[in-house]
Formats: sequence, C-alpha cells, structure tokens
Amino acid sequence: MLYSSVTAAATGNDGASSGFRPSEALARVGDSGTDGVTWLGHATAVAELAGTRVVFDPLLPWRAKKAGVVDAVLVTHSHVDHLNRWSLRAIPREAHLVVPRGCRDIVSDLGFARVTEVTAGDQLAIGGIEVHAVPTRHDNGRWSKRDAPECVGYVIKRDKLAIHHAGDVDFSDHRVFDDIGKRFDIAATLLPIGGMMPVWYYRTRRTRIDQGVHIDPDCALDIYERLGARALVPVHWGTLHLRLGLPSMPRRRLAKIALARNASGVHILEHGARLDLAEISGGAEPRLGAP
Repeated sequence: MLYSSVTAAATGNDGASSGFRPSEALARVGDSGTDGVTWLGHATAVAELAGTRVVFDPLLPWRAKKAGVVDAVLVTHSHVDHLNRWSLRAIPREAHLVVPRGCRDIVSDLGFARVTEVTAGDQLAIGGIEVHAVPTRHDNGRWSKRDAPECVGYVIKRDKLAIHHAGDVDFSDHRVFDDIGKRFDIAATLLPIGGMMPVWYYRTRRTRIDQGVHIDPDCALDIYERLGARALVPVHWGTLHLRLGLPSMPRRRLAKIALARNASGVHILEHGARLDLAEISGGAEPRLGAP
C-alpha cells in the first residue's frame, strides 16, 4: 500500500488547453470563517456551515489533526479506511462522534464525549446545523460483507444550504440519489472517483460479478447530475493506491469527461485546499481546479 500526496495545484496536460485553472475559491483549512469544504485526502473532508465544523471519515492521524477543532465527526461506514481507530485518536474527544448503526462497539473505548449511531433517515442537531443520515450504495460490514455495520451518507444543512457526502458508492441502484436531490438543495456534493486500484479496474466492474465496490469518475459525474448539486468535489483518490497506475488517473479521467460533457461546477482540489461556498450559493459560475 502506498500513500501519495497531492501538494500543489497544476493544470497538467489534460487541462492546459481546455481552460482548467486553479479555482479562485480555494483557501487553506483554518482560513475560513465562511461556509466551505476542505478536502484533506481520501474521503476525509472538513465542512463548515453556520460556524459549525464537522469532519468526515478522518484517515491518517496527521491529516485528522489538520481538521483542527471540530464539533462532530461523521463516519460513513466501518471499512478501515473510513472508520479508522488510529486516526480517530487524533481527534479531540470533545467532538460528537456519529457512526452508522452497528459501529458503536468499534469506537466505544476511544473516549469520545458523545457517540451516536444512525441509520438512513435519522436526523441530529449539532451546533447550528442539521445532520441527516441518508442512503448510499456500498457493502455493509467491516472486514467482510455482512448485514452490519451499515453504510450511510450524510447531508449537513443550515437553512437552505446543504452539503452532501456519499461515503463509498458501488455500481448498484443509484435511484437513492434522485431522492436525496429532491429532498435537499445541495450546494456541494463529495463523491468518490477511485480507490486503491486504477480507474480501468473499476470501469471493468460495472456489470461484472458484484457490480464493483467503488465507482469510476464517469459514474460519479452521473450521480452529481442526479443530485442536482451546484458543485462536485471529488474525493477518494490520490491518497491510497497500489502500484498499478498513477494516483492522478481518477482526477484526469474526471477532468476529461467533465469537459466533454460540458459539466460545470466540478472542483478538483489539492490536499488541504478549500472550496468557499459563497460564490456557489451566490450564483457565480464555479471554476475548475486540477491538482
């Protein structure tokens, strides 16, 4: 297993001739005070709404520490690259830890002030926001396929502004995202575009065996459109990978098809970069950044 790091924004050959440029909306985590999303690597992201800060799926302690002080930790599922005990230990214990149903015993000894299990359809009030557990499509279980622990996605919401994190997604029935899009006015969605294997591997799994455990960038763009979100922040790429392809392959594929389909609002962030939601909610045309 390798850990890679995207450290600097650069358009690269896939974007140099097609208008890709670093987004002017980007800032560093901690530079905020406004509503926004910061991607820290893999599925780990910090979202800020109404002065409330949450971190999704913290992975790697040094990245978890970069999240800073958060009001809540939202874990989408129990696979070890999303519910990672080693990384959770780097989060201040005052945070409210929210996990899918069946995960309590995995985290009960970590000393968090409050632990809440949720299933799709549950809603919590944390700080100034609503936290909604929503359906996703991924294998339940921790080390093998089982009925539990469950997998969920999250929508965090303040007034009419919402941010969606899907967790992991496979190639099964995606109609659940139609329903999520009808329920919420989503400013930004965080969708996975890869995994440890190269893009070509996931693309071959669309119709084979178990429909794969992870989607490819093409499918992520389809789900983005189903949700009706105004911005897409791709996650779950460029952090954990095997020596079977470049870690940049998922974002290069996403950049290519977004341009081919004239899909606006795709923000490909570097590790630690932040998308400010003010320009999105204000109706300005989102720009594209390509690390």
